[in-house]
Amino acid sequence: MIDIHAHILPEVDDGSRSMEESLALLKESSQQGISDVVLTPHYRGNYLTERKELEEKFAALKEKAEQAGIPVRLYLGQEIYLDKDFKEFITTTETLDLNGSGYILVEFDFYEDTDIADVVYELNGLGYKKVIVAHFERYFHADLSDARSVKDVGGYIQVNADSILGKEGRAIKKKVMALFENGLVDFVAGDVHHNRENCMAKAFKVIKRKFGEIVANKVFLKNASKIIKG
Repeated sequence: MIDIHAHILPEVDDGSRSMEESLALLKESSQQGISDVVLTPHYRGNYLTERKELEEKFAALKEKAEQAGIPVRLYLGQEIYLDKDFKEFITTTETLDLNGSGYILVEFDFYEDTDIADVVYELNGLGYKKVIVAHFERYFHADLSDARSVKDVGGYIQVNADSILGKEGRAIKKKVMALFENGLVDFVAGDVHHNRENCMAKAFKVIKRKFGEIVANKVFLKNASKIIKG
């Protein structure tokens, strides 16, 4: 599997509190059957680490992971929070796409009503043609029609592995399954934090059982491989 959404870079957001914790999270990723991880620290609120520092911490973590013999390839990106002022923000702030691929991972407020598809469309107009909406199932204001609209304007849908297992509640699990039933999911990712279980292996088994091996391989591996290959 390939995980395109993980908060494992140390001391830059609420994901990992130390280098040791980051290495432990990477070991767990390897044990889950994950071969590649895109590190996506938050860019929002109190988590506004500059690009240079992110790159330095990334290089340090990559070196430590190699020294520890952890068989996981690492890549760098960000999870970028967008609000109503996103146009000014996105055009004046230096943010990271996923491994230099041109794909950006974006998130929104869970509760504030937002026309996500409209934002994706406008980002396309600003030159961001590959927009992935993080953990779509967690936006209480967004439903299947909104997901279809995101896809219609060229966006991509990512859901979290723990949501598939019902760890975010039955309503969110129901929405995830509906997204799968309607063929709207492009990526499953771990969204790993120090206090969130890595559920990728269990989630893969659930999706394989319910929707078949072809679908499971597509959303856990094949689509993500296209990102890290650029």
